[in-house]
Order: sequence, then structure tokens, then C-alpha cells
Amino acid sequence: MVTVAANAARLARVRRYIDEQAHARAKQRRELGRLKQLRVCGAARLRQYGELRTLVEEVERIDAAEAERFDLQDLLDHYVRVAVSHQRCLESLRLAGADALPAATPIGEATKSRRRREILQRRIRHRDQCARRMEKLVDELEGIDELVRLVAQRTACPSFELELDREIDRRLWELDEVDAALHQLSA
Repeated sequence: MVTVAANAARLARVRRYIDEQAHARAKQRRELGRLKQLRVCGAARLRQYGELRTLVEEVERIDAAEAERFDLQDLLDHYVRVAVSHQRCLESLRLAGADALPAATPIGEATKSRRRREILQRRIRHRDQCARRMEKLVDELEGIDELVRLVAQRTACPSFELELDREIDRRLWELDEVDAALHQLSA
């Protein structure tokens, strides 16, 4: 039995099957890792990721070379990292009570100590920096979304370069020739 199994493992068909199974398991582990990371981001990000993953799978099904050329799986990994970073920024602002901070340092804060005013100014600066970072992260997330959709759109559209007009023109010419021949025979 061991000899038969060892010899069967040498067959190209068996080897290809084993390789495909290993690839599928690696892909599944990667997907589970992404979903585990994205779980903290909420339903909206999970839904958007699900749509993107479906589009990437469709591109891989239609044209695997195109999916590989654009590194769509790596792009999904990048999407997950950016979404998690965005969520961390949101949590940071929530935990620090940044919503309760004033828009700028209040002028009538003379009764507070200098140290307390400096801390308040630093908190306001940090909140503003975090808000700007979140805007950049959202822009990156939307850019990834648009790019995946563009690649899927391009892949789904057939790219054959036939001369469509030539095929119709050739048949019209044949019809004209047949009509001319019939006209000559009847004359």
C-alpha cells in the first residue's frame, strides 16, 4: 500500500490535485485571517469587503493572469489593514472623549493652570491630526474599492479585436454580387 501511494504521488495528475488542495487551504487561511481582523470594523466594512472579495474571485475566474498582474489578493490585504487602522483611529477618538473637546482652545480659560491648558491644546491637536488621518484612510479605502471595481469591469468586458464592420461588409458585398449575377442571368 505504501509503495502504491508513493508511486501515485509521482503521477502528474495526483501531484496537481495535491497542489490545488494546498493552494485552496492557504487561500482559506488567508481569508479567515482577513475576516478575523475585519470583525472589529463593523458590518458596513465587512459588507464592502465581501463585495470586493466577490469581484476579485470573479476576476480570478475570468482571467487569472489579470488578477495576478494587479495583485488583487494583496490589494484585499491592504484594504483590511487600512480598514483596521481607520477603526483604531475611531476608537482612539471615542476612548479619549474627543467629541467633548472644544473646536479650539477657549480664550476665557485663564482660571485653568498653564499645564492644564497645554494638555488641552495637545489633545485638540491630536484630535485634529487623527481626524485628518482618518480622512486619508477613508480616501484610500474608497480608492481600493474603485480600483477593484475597475479591474473587474475591464476583465468582464470582452477584449477581442475583431473587425466587426468587415464581417458585415463582406456579407453585404456577397449579397450585392448574388443580386448582380441574378440580374445578369435574367437579362
